[in-house]
Amino acid sequence: MQDIEIVLENLASQEVTPDHAQQLFLEAFMEFDYKYKQTSFFRKNSNPGSIYLWGPVGRGKTLLLKAIDSSYFKNSGQFHFLEFMQLIHNSLFEVSKNKNPLALVAKKIANNYDMLFIDEFQIEDIADAMIIGSVIESLVSKGIRIMLSSNSHPNNLYKDGLQRNKFLPAIEFIQSNFMIFNLEGSEDYRLRDIALIRSYEPDVKEFLGKTFSEEWAESQKFIVNERSFPCEGRSSKFLWLSFQEFFSEPCGSKDFIDIAKNYEWIFISNFHACDDQHLDIIRRFISFIDITYQERQKMKLFYADGFLTDFYQGTQLKLLWERSESRLHEISSESYLKNLEKN
Repeated sequence: MQDIEIVLENLASQEVTPDHAQQLFLEAFMEFDYKYKQTSFFRKNSNPGSIYLWGPVGRGKTLLLKAIDSSYFKNSGQFHFLEFMQLIHNSLFEVSKNKNPLALVAKKIANNYDMLFIDEFQIEDIADAMIIGSVIESLVSKGIRIMLSSNSHPNNLYKDGLQRNKFLPAIEFIQSNFMIFNLEGSEDYRLRDIALIRSYEPDVKEFLGKTFSEEWAESQKFIVNERSFPCEGRSSKFLWLSFQEFFSEPCGSKDFIDIAKNYEWIFISNFHACDDQHLDIIRRFISFIDITYQERQKMKLFYADGFLTDFYQGTQLKLLWERSESRLHEISSESYLKNLEKN
């Protein structure tokens, strides 16, 4: 049986103290792991040792499973779900001319890892649904332990999806072969931590890498309304914009609405002071703030303390800017994000 103190020390090194629900999960894992016996040639394992941890966004699912993985398992692989699916698709392409290529892909993965942690497990289309169901079943049958994190109970995976009945056997397999644990609780730790961080952050890249565990692209562009715009980075969860680059582009309210709908978080850095020679930039930014404020967008802006006072130094948009400046002060406060959590 694993020693719970090891993972608690791991979390403490990250300045994390588990709350009640997180502590219950760790204790449940220890009890579950105690019953695990590795599959051998002579014995099939009635307890495959796999975990399905689900619950609301920001409750620490990724943090806990990563702590367990790094504390107890040496030969493991950690993947965001999209990254894992990309690995499977690339591997399928390599063996596409072989008979039963999916079995070969599962065998290759099983040869490389004893444990797999797949984060943000969420099915979006029938092709991935059919593939991932077969791969998981094949890996478990080979004695590979799997840890999945998800925002949804297994019964709600791919809910209302096209031809969902074909995915039901995979759901039944997860239900029968995984320890399923609901990480209850209402506090969004990610939101809390972002709310507490100061507005001026010298290394936004490091901050995002620490806060968002999923793989994210240091991409220099993103697409909205079939047009390409510059960005500093993005993922399925967030968009990181440069004020200087993005608002210099011919963008407008329709683009801002779509951005707010498509990304849970927006981060903006690289601010610079503007005057009446930058009226187009200021107009776009005012429109952006109006729309995202109305949409109650989760957002963090990175600039030096006191910067807002000297941000707009012109006169032609003074009245419009006063409203936006007031909203920016509110958005930059700890209470703004905390109030979003309550609502």
